[in-house]
Amino acid sequence: MGKWLLAATVVAAIFVWAFGDGWLVKVPDCAFEVITGLYCPGCGGTRSAIALFRGQFIKSFLYHPAVPYTFIVFTVFMIKMFLLKHFGLGKEHGGRILIFIYIGIGIVIVQWIVKLILLVGYGIHTL
Repeated sequence: MGKWLLAATVVAAIFVWAFGDGWLVKVPDCAFEVITGLYCPGCGGTRSAIALFRGQFIKSFLYHPAVPYTFIVFTVFMIKMFLLKHFGLGKEHGGRILIFIYIGIGIVIVQWIVKLILLVGYGIHTL
């Protein structure tokens, strides 16, 4: 599955490079936000991915820190697995992957709470 995700990412990056990223900004509004007026845990994820494709890493992190985190973890994981499979370099640590998943879940929850506090408590829109 990792190979398919890597291939899809490369194809998307080539598509953005070849045709520009104007089509990326035509994304529908979040239904949860439209109905409740509050951010959902994933709000900012699409904007973050667009910023990441544009090479704006800080902006991507500010929109939704889980997106660049996932990109970095996935990239490192794929490189390690490639080296392990083709060159026998490194060790396979299957149990450690859960820790990275829990960290990612924690990032999503913390950023959601912070965005809600800023929105509800202070009226600051972060997106």
